[in-house]
Order: sequence, then C-alpha cells, then structure tokens
Amino acid sequence: MSGWKYSFCAGERAERETGPRSAQPTPVAAPVSLGGKPMNTRRSVSSAAAATKVAAAAALVLAATAVAGGTAWATDRPVVPCADGAVKLPGENAVEGAPAHTGTVSLQVGGDAAPTVAGDVATYRLRITESNRTGAGYRHVTVVPVLFTQLGVMNTGNTKVTWVHGGTETELPTRMGCDPSIWGASGALDLALADGQTATVELKVTTSTEVARKVKELSVSARGAADGDRSLESNLITLPGVAPASEPTAMPTKKPTEPTATPTKPATPTPTATPTKAPAASATPTATAATPAPAAASAELASTGGGSNTGLLAAAAALLIAAGGAVLYTLRRRTR
Repeated sequence: MSGWKYSFCAGERAERETGPRSAQPTPVAAPVSLGGKPMNTRRSVSSAAAATKVAAAAALVLAATAVAGGTAWATDRPVVPCADGAVKLPGENAVEGAPAHTGTVSLQVGGDAAPTVAGDVATYRLRITESNRTGAGYRHVTVVPVLFTQLGVMNTGNTKVTWVHGGTETELPTRMGCDPSIWGASGALDLALADGQTATVELKVTTSTEVARKVKELSVSARGAADGDRSLESNLITLPGVAPASEPTAMPTKKPTEPTATPTKPATPTPTATPTKAPAASATPTATAATPAPAAASAELASTGGGSNTGLLAAAAALLIAAGGAVLYTLRRRTR
C-alpha cells in the first residue's frame, strides 16, 4: 500500500520492509558423500536438482503463508494505529450476511493548492471523495484524515481538523499516530454508500500562521473501513506551508523611518533663518505706522493756527481801514 508508512508503528514498518524472518531463503549446501568426498557428476547433478526443487517448493509455501498471514494481520489491525483499541470505527465491524463485493471502496483526497491566511490563522481546505463501484452497497463506510509534517511540526495541540457540512462546522477529535502524524479519532465521518454512489466529505485544517511557516510540506491522506474491510486507503497529496513573505516586508518599514528622521535635522536651520527675516518685516510696519503720526500732528496744528489768526487779522484790517479813512478825511478838510 502506498501510504503504509503513515499507518504502522516502527516495529511493524521494519517487518513490512524486510519481510517475516521465516520467509528468508535458506542456503543449500553442496552435495557431498558420507565420507566427505564429492559425489560423482551424475548423482550430484540429480541430487542438486532435487534439492533445488524442494527448496523452491518450500519457498513458495513460505511465501504464500507469509502473504496470507500478512494480509490477515493487516486487516485485523485497527484503522487508527497506536490507539490501543481506544478508537473503534463503525466501518471496522463486519456485517453478517453482507453481499459480496468486487474490489473495495475508492478514496480520493483533494484540496486547495495552498492555504489561506487571515491574520494569525492559516487554513487548509481538503476533500475526501468516496466512490462505491463494487457491485453492492455498504452499511457503514467510515473514513479518517491523516496529516503528516516533518518532525511533527503540526500536532494535536496546535492544529484542528473541522468537518464542514450542512452549513455547520464540527471539530473532530484527533490523536497522534506512531509517526509524528495527526489522525482523525472518531467515527463521525461514517455513511451508508450504495453501489454506484459517490460522496464527498469537506474538511478544514487550521493552525497558526507561525506553525504554518515552519511547515515545509503537509502530506494528507485518508484511511477507512467498510463493513469490516479495513483496507481502504486513499492517494497522498502534498501541500505547501505558508511562505515567510511577511518577514521581508517588515524590513522596508524600518528603512523609511530612518530617512524621515534624517531630514528632521536639516529642517531645524530653516526655522532659525525665517526669524532673522522676521525682524526686517516687523521694521517695515513700524515705519509705516510712524508716517501717519506726523501727518496727524501737522493737521492738528494747521487747523488750530488757521482758526485763531483769522479773527485777529480781520480786526487789524478793520482798524487799519478806519485809521486810513480818518487820515484821508483830515487831509481833505485841511486842503479846503
């Protein structure tokens, strides 16, 4: 199976890699006589051929036994590993009198190409599609998602798996597997699947943006069971983490602050130069203000002088005229 490395514990993985010890071939010794001398050619050839046939037959028997035992061993194991039987899926139970099926239920995992980021939350959107083309229906088809990151960057403490259905969201219980992987740990994703029917489960995986930036690759698959058949396994997809794009953007924000602080220093001489011109401007208004003052004083003097001398001059003129008239009158009488 393609995704076995996410499904078995360390010891089980080693046994599946190397095979059962009983299945290892046994070397066959060269035929020799009882006295320790080699047998003749014809007898040795026939004996070697017989030994080869026996060894081959034994190897086939062992291989068949190992394959049969391995299959039974795999199907007897729970779908969720390293749970000590604490997680029991409805689809793991065999159905008495169930119809015969040709093949198994197909599981296909898909999702958005990259996570979306909203503030401090990164969200992965996933889909598990179940298809039944086995010729008969199933009462219980139960699936669980499997998430794997390097060194267990994502874990049950910082990552949530949510089932999105019917306009509502239900957080699913999860547990850590034998590898640093996250497994769904409930039978919530269980449904009856008729022959020819296809159903899709929508999931949402959320974690913090800080955790998502540490993720190099998020591997997603699904495992499941259908009426006692525990061999359901999907494809494996790989999704990226969140690119650390925010860190370079934080650098330029510091650089503009430095140039803005630098112009503030040359700006200080400019205000000092402006006050030096201000006194010159203030001198001009004082000169204009002084000019109306003498004009007003001269106007007052002119109005005062003109008003007082007019009466005196008129009186003096009258006296002079009278005196002149008197002189003329006296001269005329003398001349007569």
